[in-house]
Amino acid sequence: MWNIRRLTRKPWLVISAALLCAVIELRLGNFVVLLGAEPAPVGIVLEDFEKHGTANFPKNWWSGGRAQAVYRIEIDGDNRYLHARAVSEGVPIGLQYVFDPKKQRQLRWRWRVRALPVGADERNAEKHDAAAQVYVIFDNQYWPRVIKFIWSATLPVRSRFTNPMYDRGRFIVLRSGMPKKPGWYEEQVNFYDEYKKFFGNKPGQVQGIGILTSSDSTNSLAIADYDDFVLLP
Repeated sequence: MWNIRRLTRKPWLVISAALLCAVIELRLGNFVVLLGAEPAPVGIVLEDFEKHGTANFPKNWWSGGRAQAVYRIEIDGDNRYLHARAVSEGVPIGLQYVFDPKKQRQLRWRWRVRALPVGADERNAEKHDAAAQVYVIFDNQYWPRVIKFIWSATLPVRSRFTNPMYDRGRFIVLRSGMPKKPGWYEEQVNFYDEYKKFFGNKPGQVQGIGILTSSDSTNSLAIADYDDFVLLP
């Protein structure tokens, strides 16, 4: 405890002591506030492919057609990821996860492309291929609205357009062409805001996400890898 009687003999010490007490109180107060604060929001891992066996199709994903011939789990060091190799194929796969997009508005993932479909143009129904596509499915599972984020072979980055084969679908080009440096590229998109920009209102429940590596329209080859899908506030 401070000896106030002794300090009163030197007025400047009284001021210094009071100031020091105020600083201590302020710092302690801040410390208490920090301890009582809510933790920072964390992401929800939708899929990191670590629980799947190598060379297998991920069992918790729905699929159609020849999905198992296109997609499989591969391993690089201690990391598992989804590898897609489409030879004149166009088979989508999806992960069902229903949630309120008001609470989780963003999706983060990483991907890489190894071969682009020759002559592809996603705006044209007859050339409608892309090496890597990640899409979010909204509102319902029967006639949903869909936003696809794509790695295009030729279209300019930030291109936005309607799916030529489905009028409730929209496209955003995130990357285009073969990268200058091979390797993984991370993306983070605010699908909630993009929905409002495209459709003019707020989205209903998100039904899940999808992946598509396609080359059937161009009768060519497309190769891509996907990993670490995380929902963020």
